[in-house]
Amino acid sequence: MKIMRYSRKSEKASQARLGVLVGNDLIADLRAGYTRYLIEEIGNAKGRELAAIFLPPYIAQFLHVGAPAWEALSEAYGWLSDLVKSEPAALGLSGHELFLPLAECRLYAPVRGSKIIAIGRNYPNYTKNEGKEGGKVPAGFIKVPSCIVGPGRDILKPHATRQLDCETELAVVIGRQCKNVPEEKAHDVIAGYTILNDVTARDVGSLERQAGHVLLGKTFDTFAPMGPWLVTKVEIHDPMNLRIRTRVNGELRQDGNTSEMIWSIPKLIAYLSQMTLMPGDIISTGSPGGGALARPEWYLNAGDVIECEVEKIGTLRNAVVDEPRN
Repeated sequence: MKIMRYSRKSEKASQARLGVLVGNDLIADLRAGYTRYLIEEIGNAKGRELAAIFLPPYIAQFLHVGAPAWEALSEAYGWLSDLVKSEPAALGLSGHELFLPLAECRLYAPVRGSKIIAIGRNYPNYTKNEGKEGGKVPAGFIKVPSCIVGPGRDILKPHATRQLDCETELAVVIGRQCKNVPEEKAHDVIAGYTILNDVTARDVGSLERQAGHVLLGKTFDTFAPMGPWLVTKVEIHDPMNLRIRTRVNGELRQDGNTSEMIWSIPKLIAYLSQMTLMPGDIISTGSPGGGALARPEWYLNAGDVIECEVEKIGTLRNAVVDEPRN
């Protein structure tokens, strides 16, 4: 399943809700659909209340509910998938359409976890770009929630940088609270996968490294575009064999495969879960070589359109604009 937060393009962000893709181009309203299913099909008079609990508007909230939410999602998806075939113009009990064309909707970042853990130097070609070898443990850094923007939202190029870069990464979304997870159990704590664009101000980061840290170079506002949706783990049988590509203005800038990772997803979860991981936490697994580290003329400018593609997930598109001056 592909789960997302969405609204009509004409609606406010506060009206965003939880949806699921049915077919190739329709989004189904999960809460409204589940409400109608419970009341009309099951005869449960508390359908509205139960749907509000199990299918809240935020995916992180959904993940915190746990197993009952996943059961509700499965029931709702199955019923909606059948309904759309016979009644594509179906309405919810409130009179709103249950199904909307994807083209008429605005998608939001699927999750805003308490932690965004980004892994660096996790592909051999990337370490060659930097002229460095991988270490004995995964290298990483933290991005903050204010970095996150959804599909189609602008990436703000700060005035402080002339060397803006982008990197397509497979992002793992944690599904339940966990700690000290062994590699062989890592799959059990995953909710699904999405795409994260690790935007970097290279020149700012280089200055910060001279002081022994990296902060703003990775954490300016809008430096973690994410989406377009969360693909549940049952849809991706082998996350360690997915093609990753980046295009800027249609030109291919990165082309790799998750099979090239130095630290596999199970190894990353085993290492990182030495601290408590929470539902909705994001592990961005690193990027293959290429980009402006390999070719400095590829640094980004206002007007550039970035397409981050991960096999079996889709494409995340964002444009670069200059940050407005106050």
